[in-house]
Amino acid sequence: MNKSITSICAILLLFGTSACSSVTNQEAETPTTQTQVVQHPTEQQNDSGSTGKQNQSESQKKISNYLETECQKAFSPYYQLLEYQMTDYQETAVNGSVEATFAYKLIYKNYEKDPDTVDYIKEAKANGDPHYQQLYNEYGQPKEMNFELKAVLDPASSISLYSNTSPKGAPKWESVVMTDYILSK
Repeated sequence: MNKSITSICAILLLFGTSACSSVTNQEAETPTTQTQVVQHPTEQQNDSGSTGKQNQSESQKKISNYLETECQKAFSPYYQLLEYQMTDYQETAVNGSVEATFAYKLIYKNYEKDPDTVDYIKEAKANGDPHYQQLYNEYGQPKEMNFELKAVLDPASSISLYSNTSPKGAPKWESVVMTDYILSK
């Protein structure tokens, strides 16, 4: 009986190993889009120990650095910024400038503090709001902001940023700065 169990375990282990190998080979053959992920406080490293920024074009590095700086200026007074992700990056040369379109994700969370000291949560508690507990629980959890952007890098390395205001159909690009995404009273 023990030999039967041992044989079955060996067969399952062999089958599992070959299945994993097959998945890995399929993934290696699948084309990928260039993705840049920067994690803070340190950058994420790949298997060779280098960061993802080394695989980027010079234009993409400039745009990525610009966006990170602009996000810090706009959002860090309100949120702890955890991660920046640029995906589906495509660039073209237009009249001496570089136009790049991409998806941009910013992962953030509220600064650490007692949720019951935050005005909107205090108000929900005082008013007996049925969503109070949910607001309280979600306060310190990571959240994400997603953008569909176009950056234009002119020959003098000045960057103009545009947001797609028409998510369905043909893109409609309008000039934007990251502080446009901060709600004000």
